[in-house]
Amino acid sequence: MAIVQSEALVLRSFRLGETSLIVSLFTREFGLLRCVAKGARGSKSRFGASLEPGVRVNAVVYRKLSRDLQLLSKTDIVEVLPALWEDPYRFAVATQVLEFLERAAYGESGDPELLDLACETLRTMSRAPIASLELIVRGFEIQACERLGYAPELTVCLECRSPLHQGGLFHPIRGGLLCGTCGGGEGSFRLSERARRVMVGLSEEPIPTLAGWAAERYPGIEVAKAVERFLAAHLERFDGLRASRVAESLGQYKG
Repeated sequence: MAIVQSEALVLRSFRLGETSLIVSLFTREFGLLRCVAKGARGSKSRFGASLEPGVRVNAVVYRKLSRDLQLLSKTDIVEVLPALWEDPYRFAVATQVLEFLERAAYGESGDPELLDLACETLRTMSRAPIASLELIVRGFEIQACERLGYAPELTVCLECRSPLHQGGLFHPIRGGLLCGTCGGGEGSFRLSERARRVMVGLSEEPIPTLAGWAAERYPGIEVAKAVERFLAAHLERFDGLRASRVAESLGQYKG
């Protein structure tokens, strides 16, 4: 057993016994860790509010490779974003980022760029207009896929490699777009040029700039369909995000 320290993002926690928690952390050095935080629910807990979802911490962990659950010894808050918790819709969309990391992350090595992307996304969400939040989370999902090696092909046809300028047929399993000549095959669907351009922009623009995009011109239904089906086809253990369904149900009340 080794005592290790790492910056981490708290993804979620749930009860264990009367006073403890099981906490999922996405760490800079060790990737996804699931830890027992003993006494975290007690009145004299040394963890305080550091184990709330979306909080960035420095974590000290007793780590043993042969165990699925590690022992969380200490956490110090690095960054907390109270605005994420003040609005139910904002919190639900932010939780999509956390749930994505827990579903998509694997292995025992860290991914500093992915952690930085997630933290930057949450920071942007905490101050962005409500109307821009879906744009931001889709940008995160596409850019996170690129860092994980699963980026969809959006600029040239998967088959003939000709440049795309009029949309195309999106094939989730094959991983991108095909031109009208090459066809799409079973499971493909039409993606408009407008939606294609938006997805290219989401993949290339820094996350903070997405908060300033014109949300009323965003082809949300098309982009959501393409991104969600792509994720389902290429990421193990991905069968849709619970937080996405919650955000969708709350979306009718957003202001």
